[in-house]
Amino acid sequence: MPRSDADPLDGAAILKLTFLLQGKQDHPNFRVVYRGVLRDLGLTDAQVDRHLELHRERLRAVLVARGVIRDDLPPE
Repeated sequence: MPRSDADPLDGAAILKLTFLLQGKQDHPNFRVVYRGVLRDLGLTDAQVDRHLELHRERLRAVLVARGVIRDDLPPE
């Protein structure tokens, strides 16, 4: 169940970071889903990029905690 206090920027940034870390940021499926997420949340790619700049390590730790990526992978 989604948290009611979840930050939309965190969600969009985690989605983007997941694909970036997998090297799949240019995959057509990512682009379609990501654009839809941005539209639905009323965000821009620039906002998400800035959020990633400011919170990358924290968001990466979320992905590690969720088992999406391993902790022993070097940060991008």
